[in-house]
Amino acid sequence: MNYFLGVAFILTVLFLIRNFNNKRRLKKFKARLFDQWGKEKKDSYYNFFSIRKYFDNNLHQEKAYHIIAEKSKVDLDIDELFKFIDRTSSKIGQQYLYFKLRTIGSLKELLKFDELVMLFQKEKELSISCQLLVSKLNATSNYYLEELINGKQIEKPKNLWFIQLLTAFSILSILLSFFFPLFILFILPIFCVNSVFHYKNKGNVNYYLQGVSELSKSLKVAKKLSKIEAIKTYHKDVTFIKKINAIMLKVEFIGFEKNLNNEWAFRAESYFFCV
Repeated sequence: MNYFLGVAFILTVLFLIRNFNNKRRLKKFKARLFDQWGKEKKDSYYNFFSIRKYFDNNLHQEKAYHIIAEKSKVDLDIDELFKFIDRTSSKIGQQYLYFKLRTIGSLKELLKFDELVMLFQKEKELSISCQLLVSKLNATSNYYLEELINGKQIEKPKNLWFIQLLTAFSILSILLSFFFPLFILFILPIFCVNSVFHYKNKGNVNYYLQGVSELSKSLKVAKKLSKIEAIKTYHKDVTFIKKINAIMLKVEFIGFEKNLNNEWAFRAESYFFCV
């Protein structure tokens, strides 16, 4: 009994220490945001291959009034301009800013966007609160979310039937080996062939698994942002949150499997994405 009380006490103390450290770290981060608010970023690395992904994949370009082409982008030195005006707090924010910089919409869209910009300029507390939320999406892995939504979808491999046949043979060989030991000889070559297909599929779905993990984080941030009154006035249609929430059980499961970093779990996920 004393042993369990001791363990419970230690866990409680560790929880309180962790909670205290998190609050102190958040307070320091918020103070840094206030201090650096509106100031130019210094010593930041810009991965434009990932930053421009949303611009490259976005279908809304077809409805845009004008798109700044590659040649014009070089002439205008858009990348350097982006570095100068960038005040974003997340990787997703960088991707959207780059898209807005090279995609000129209608006058109505520009005026609506300007209203939101002016709102954040006037309401510094609101701006910092939103920055605190979206800063949770500032890891390099957050770039993968865009690829998950707008990137080229994985197609079912043409040899899927062969992979399924090999899987059936593997199971059958294991079962028959209990009665006919000779079938053990079939397990090793089948396993080797399966491994080849496994590592091939692993490369194909790896960035998808990264994006799936980030989708869960992004949804939590979107829910909190959608509850802010000023944001609700600007973004009235948030039905997409309900649609994404409907598939969150599968998303959480896949994210959990990925975090296990288990090769056998990855085999199951590869098969799941193929089927």
